[in-house]
Amino acid sequence: MNVTSVVLFVIGIVFLVFSFSLKMSNFLDVRTIFSEHLSVFKGNPLQLVSIFIVPALFSVGIVKIRCIDREILNNLNIVLSILIAMFFSTLSILCAFADKDNRKPMYKRLLKETFNATIFESILCLLLLFLSFVTLFAGEFEPSLYLQIVSGCIYYLSIVAVLNILVIIKRLKVLFDN
Repeated sequence: MNVTSVVLFVIGIVFLVFSFSLKMSNFLDVRTIFSEHLSVFKGNPLQLVSIFIVPALFSVGIVKIRCIDREILNNLNIVLSILIAMFFSTLSILCAFADKDNRKPMYKRLLKETFNATIFESILCLLLLFLSFVTLFAGEFEPSLYLQIVSGCIYYLSIVAVLNILVIIKRLKVLFDN
């Protein structure tokens, strides 16, 4: 990667981070989605650590074994595309459940949390897809600190995504059982 590409990439990331953090942004503000999803774990810090901290340990270990390469990214992009489509389908199903007004308040809260968790997971997968596309297009797979950092981020986000899928599955089961 040449210096111009790196500078352009860094400038683009800075603008995106700034856009995602604006309070009055109608389109890119995802902070409420993240905070609402994390608030679900407020009463259970062990689950929060299991879902968001332990994957960091796994990702560091995996990076020591193998950094990402073209084959891993191509497979990941296929899986992510399928998952994103599945999450949007799940959202449409959850919207159909929301139309029923005669539900108990606890059920409505669980439905809202499940909806938010699915949106959170969709954003996570889109972020992961973006990161994997940029890495794939950059084509830098020579052993380097850059590759280790990117590999660690991709592995971390992938593991968090899988663990959050388990959260959504559990919540969907409870919704359908009730």
